[in-house]
Amino acid sequence: MSEYTSSADEIAANDDLLTEILIRLPVKSLLRSKSVSKHWLSLITTTHFARRRNPDHSSVSGLFLYSSGRRLHPELNLIPLQNDGNPTDGNYCTTFPLGMKILSSCHGLLCCTSFSHTGNHQFHILNPTTKQFTSFPRPHGELKGLSLIFDPCRSPHYKVVCVSGDVSVLSIKPYRSEWRYQIEIYSSETRTWRPSGEPFIGDLNSHFLGGVYWNGAIHWFNTWGDSMYFHVEDERLGIMPMPPIPEGEGSGRLFRYYGESRSHLHLVEIYVATTQFRVYEMEGDYSGWFVKYHVDLHEVGIAFPEMMQRLLWDPMYYSFAILAIVREEEDDRSFMVLHVPGEIIRYNLVDKSFAKICDVAPENCDSNGMIEDALRYFWFHAFQYIETVSCI
Repeated sequence: MSEYTSSADEIAANDDLLTEILIRLPVKSLLRSKSVSKHWLSLITTTHFARRRNPDHSSVSGLFLYSSGRRLHPELNLIPLQNDGNPTDGNYCTTFPLGMKILSSCHGLLCCTSFSHTGNHQFHILNPTTKQFTSFPRPHGELKGLSLIFDPCRSPHYKVVCVSGDVSVLSIKPYRSEWRYQIEIYSSETRTWRPSGEPFIGDLNSHFLGGVYWNGAIHWFNTWGDSMYFHVEDERLGIMPMPPIPEGEGSGRLFRYYGESRSHLHLVEIYVATTQFRVYEMEGDYSGWFVKYHVDLHEVGIAFPEMMQRLLWDPMYYSFAILAIVREEEDDRSFMVLHVPGEIIRYNLVDKSFAKICDVAPENCDSNGMIEDALRYFWFHAFQYIETVSCI
């Protein structure tokens, strides 16, 4: 017995050996281990432990598909993308209380908003792996967008970047106005908001609600001119050039997807009804976009003929939506996640092979049972799920 106790004490006193054991535990056991002692808790919540347990912190295990439709309470479903299972279980599905809505995701955490009993918005950070949930105070001003920044391999803390704005009337006759915006940063380390820089004049065509974190910055895409980014560490604004809008497109830039994967920023624009299009990638120095992949969904349309229907609310498009572009360490395994009526499809971006991931129910039906919306999800409904056991 004394020999057993001595061995246990020796392991407990050796952080390297203890870490080797803990990183191999399943999530549920690991979370219970946090309550063993303050020493174990501090060990599990270090950035070193996060790197050891998940050395590939860009590996996307699944997609959370958020769709509110006409429901009072939004629904969140997890679609597994890997064959090795998910800590949250493949059939993960929950209904958030009080109409909670996802605003952004970053390396395993979700930034959400909900209505309180008083009718005011509340804001939250959710770790779906550990089921932890915490709230943070409302930012100041009229909210235009919230973006989450979190990298467990750099820091156990996260930040939230808020853009608020209001209109200033410059003259009545003739009427002239401009939008003035202010950036604020919330830190989980200090639990407070603070302004960053001076207010700036912004473009109404910038989509502050759809910020994408890449290259150390939040990127807000513009439907007409060049886009804008905010470098978080340097706290500076910059300009990101965009591809030219085709001549004759008076409605502006027609995004079908933009997002980040494995430190690559991607963009897809489609201006005509087609099954062939390009996936663009931004150069790391912002010098411009280049064509990374050529996509041809002709064979997908044959296998899933519902995809070739025109969207009821926008006949210029076929019935498919790009939910995610997922880069893998080996590029020949990189893939695109597509939503066609009734199904979620995985399409290999290199060899053009494809397979169905799962079925999905239609979004809405009218009183006669006819489908009103051919598609339930679009790229702004999809959020990457990356496992993390970091505390929030």
